[in-house]
Amino acid sequence: MNILIIEDDVFLREKIRNIFESKVVTNRVCTLSSLQEFYHHISIISSYDIVLTDIKLSPEYNNQDGFEIIQIIRKKDLKIPIVVISGNSYVENLRYAFECWASDYIIKPIRLKELEVRIMNWFKNYYLSHIYFLGNIQSYKDLSYDIESNEFYFQNKKITLTKNSKYILSLFFVHREKLLSENFLIEKIWWDICCIIERNLRVNISRLKKWLSPFGIDTRIQNIHWEWYIFSAQ
Repeated sequence: MNILIIEDDVFLREKIRNIFESKVVTNRVCTLSSLQEFYHHISIISSYDIVLTDIKLSPEYNNQDGFEIIQIIRKKDLKIPIVVISGNSYVENLRYAFECWASDYIIKPIRLKELEVRIMNWFKNYYLSHIYFLGNIQSYKDLSYDIESNEFYFQNKKITLTKNSKYILSLFFVHREKLLSENFLIEKIWWDICCIIERNLRVNISRLKKWLSPFGIDTRIQNIHWEWYIFSAQ
């Protein structure tokens, strides 16, 4: 899971960051404090699975930058869940947030555990919407994925993977039997297209296939026309 947190309250922002950085399913947490910082992130907004934003992002009276953030994302025709956290409990503000197509609205002071539950629920409903989960576990052929523990199993045997390899495999698992471009994978994993040695996608996929090789499922990851990948057991 990649989550973007936009909140000008440093203390609250860091508490939220800590919650989601500790989640085993989290790949990347990014924090911003203003609309201006968000402008620099617009080009890679599609790499996130969840956006969490306050409405008032400065002490200025009647500041409502959060609404503009929601509108910018929706104008890009992105269906990413956007969860609003705000100290403003006026019904008109709540109504306008939903008219801008916010996904959820949580009134401050927030209960951090409730926020965690809501965010994880939105993540599952969006990122995993086309996959049926039995509890927290979903299976594809003889490969299973437990989203809570962020672990993969082959015929009920746990596959030992690094965190980075787990995330790459989860992307393939969720988008199985679909062509995925190199750019899509790079943006999801590292949020930019700068492939230095440590970030070389092909090297990382090669490492993942080595982890899968003892189980005989490394061939399920196929490179198509060099710039595309597909994960299939067909």
